[in-house]
Amino acid sequence: MSNGSQGDTFLADLGLGKHLHVILSHPFEADRLIVVTMVSTYDEDYKNATCILRPEDGHPFIKHFSYIAYHTAQALREKDLEKLPIRKTTTFSEDVLHRIFKGADAHNSDFPMKFWLVLDDQGLIPV
Repeated sequence: MSNGSQGDTFLADLGLGKHLHVILSHPFEADRLIVVTMVSTYDEDYKNATCILRPEDGHPFIKHFSYIAYHTAQALREKDLEKLPIRKTTTFSEDVLHRIFKGADAHNSDFPMKFWLVLDDQGLIPV
């Protein structure tokens, strides 16, 4: 998966089972590709309700209510992603990406501060 960009999504197993992942950063530096995991829920029992995604958000893989599991955020190298069996999917709209960032900034999101600082350093935090 080369040239991953902010908002790109991909289906892969990064250690938590096969899930849809969202790229939040640009790979300007070797270890600074920040991704978070989306988790579907069938009974609307959200583990983290700071950013809920729905089928109407326009992503073909979202068939059920889902949430961003901010605590799963990882810093990855793009070259490491290229070694994994990954299926690149649709890019999220700016509106949905803005909601994901807003959820990461929520006081109860569990998004690691070290990754927030990376996004801020890259000038990617929406104002």
